[in-house]
Amino acid sequence: MKRLLWIFLLLGAVGAPQIAGAQSVTVIVNGQPVSFTQPPIVRAGRVFVPLRGVFERLGASVVYASGQINATGRGRNISLTINSTQATVNGQPETIDVAPFLVADTTYVPLRFISQALGASVNWNDSTSTVTINAGGGGSYPPRPPQPPPPGYVVHLVSVSPTGTIYSAHPTISFQFDHRVRLEALRIRVDGNDVTANVSQSGRGFYLNLPWAIQAGPHHVRATGTTIDGVSFDLSWDFVRG
Repeated sequence: MKRLLWIFLLLGAVGAPQIAGAQSVTVIVNGQPVSFTQPPIVRAGRVFVPLRGVFERLGASVVYASGQINATGRGRNISLTINSTQATVNGQPETIDVAPFLVADTTYVPLRFISQALGASVNWNDSTSTVTINAGGGGSYPPRPPQPPPPGYVVHLVSVSPTGTIYSAHPTISFQFDHRVRLEALRIRVDGNDVTANVSQSGRGFYLNLPWAIQAGPHHVRATGTTIDGVSFDLSWDFVRG
């Protein structure tokens, strides 16, 4: 009987996978708790979280490719590399205490470093293991100064609809830019009428349905505004209702 008990205990120890450094950590961003597909991990006294869980809440877009992590948002650019303590913030080199790492297919990044680099304030409550992030905080990095666009920087429409001749009086007008644009500066006019209030966004594309039936004949769509880099654009296209 004792022998069987020892066998069961041994099997239980082997079959229970453990993640080193894992503990129950609560992350709150702007007063709202964040849910993760994988739990935060504490390593060397630093809280690490899955790549996209927090930063999109802070208004940053994140791109990961071949071990390189690039986060852009709030006028700042942050770059990190898996298993490297070298990073850059707005092009300036920084050294972090513990490098980003992979657990299975999940990329973990240092929560405090990137949050502060994006201009947020970060507080840790040791008694409750809670990280509180306020995106309105100043952080330790100054705002990125305006940068001139690179030579040849031109904004284009990569897709537009409708084009040519259509026969519907209520077409859906859709378009997409090849650069990210400032939503607050975007203005859309159809035949000279401002219809910006009718525009919706889906991913990087925009679409709208006119509040009136279009008449037979030619029609002109015009998009004006600026990119997030401050480059102005004035683009347009035409279609005809048959």
